[in-house]
Amino acid sequence: MSVNPLAVVREFTPRTRAVLAVNAVNSFGGGLVLPFLWIYLGEIRGLAAWIPAATLAVQAGTAVFGGLAWGAVLDRLAPRSVVTLVMCVAGAGTGLYAFATSAPTALTAAVVYGLGISGVGTVLRFLYAGAATARERGLAFSADYAVFNAMTGLGVLVGGLVAASGPGSDAARFAALYLADGCTFLAAGAAFFLLLPRLDRATGPAAPAEADTARRPVGYREVLGQRTIAVLLATLTLCSLVSYGQLRSGLPGYLTAGGAVGPEGLSGTFAVNIVVAVLTQVLLGERIQRVRRSTVLATTGALWTAAWALVLVAGRQHGATATVTAMAGVLLLSVGEALVFPVITGLLNDLAEERTRGRVNAMLSVAVSTGSVAGPLLAGATLPLAGGLPLVVSLIAVCAAVALVGTAFRGVLPSAADLPDPADTAARDGNPDPLDARTGAPEGAPTADAVVTAPSPKGSAPVTTAP
Repeated sequence: MSVNPLAVVREFTPRTRAVLAVNAVNSFGGGLVLPFLWIYLGEIRGLAAWIPAATLAVQAGTAVFGGLAWGAVLDRLAPRSVVTLVMCVAGAGTGLYAFATSAPTALTAAVVYGLGISGVGTVLRFLYAGAATARERGLAFSADYAVFNAMTGLGVLVGGLVAASGPGSDAARFAALYLADGCTFLAAGAAFFLLLPRLDRATGPAAPAEADTARRPVGYREVLGQRTIAVLLATLTLCSLVSYGQLRSGLPGYLTAGGAVGPEGLSGTFAVNIVVAVLTQVLLGERIQRVRRSTVLATTGALWTAAWALVLVAGRQHGATATVTAMAGVLLLSVGEALVFPVITGLLNDLAEERTRGRVNAMLSVAVSTGSVAGPLLAGATLPLAGGLPLVVSLIAVCAAVALVGTAFRGVLPSAADLPDPADTAARDGNPDPLDARTGAPEGAPTADAVVTAPSPKGSAPVTTAP
């Protein structure tokens, strides 16, 4: 039976639809400038070669620490205030790049933008996690992934056209793109500030949950002390390393080092990645909600193992054979990527207590960012060795480990988290660490097979840039 994506979206509450719509605009703005920072600072502004590298490093470092700070703030303040502030900071940061004619300006923009963008994904996932039912929450994470990829890809195309053939000088065109990106963030912040109270009132107040959150402050040590969440975050880091972290570093480096695949073939593999990622969510996003999350994780590990094996073979071929084999590998990578990240996001939010949800989503962002940064570092260190063979073999081993972790989780996760009841409520407080359930759950805690329900979502109801 076919699934109508529009029918699925109509199932969402007005709040979830509003968050998706606002993030679509936001993702388009991010796509306008996504590939250009190095070119813009180095070639268009004529800055020294070390400045683009330092800018990206400062931006990434600020994003890690900023993400942790935003997570703590979300666990203490109303999401409306936090999401508006996050969008304004990110908008100011990317807008500053339009005036980056010197190292101090570029580095200042990097600090402001890194601080802001680190909170964008965290607050959006926090808002999706407040969906009315488990089914809606899972579908929202999947829809967000598809929207992000589609609108970012569209933004990249438009940005490329403007940068190459728009009116005015090169510097003016690039500056306009960064200002446009900044305007999308500011528009998103204004929309959330105006819409959230109205949408919250339509669903009814949930003040007791927010009051309870404020009374029970926790730290990141307590979050990581829950072994299931800690293992999932570590697994998510590995997933990011072998997919996002290698797609633009190890994969092209390995395939082009020996001339196996040329620039045209490499462009084709990137096109396959974007198209397949979006189509996978459109075609399978609803169906995957009826599959155990541990099974999705294990299946993704198996798909990625086969994908990198195909890449390994492609790097030893030439011409059309190498290109077709590489595209087949990227296709499997893209399918697994589109399935596993929304599923793990939903699982982490199901396991999180309401009072720690902000921190859990912040750690999720940090895990994805860490894998995305570690991937190029690993590729740079290992590609010169034996034509990149140790790198690809290592990635195959990591993917096999992800498959084993998914299999092991089948006997560990509570059934309500592994395969949520579509009618189950969105969040719950006080859930035990499922890994501890093997030796006995805390007194009064739900058992591994219990269907756990929760209080109303935060706020009365219910996008580094992310990779």
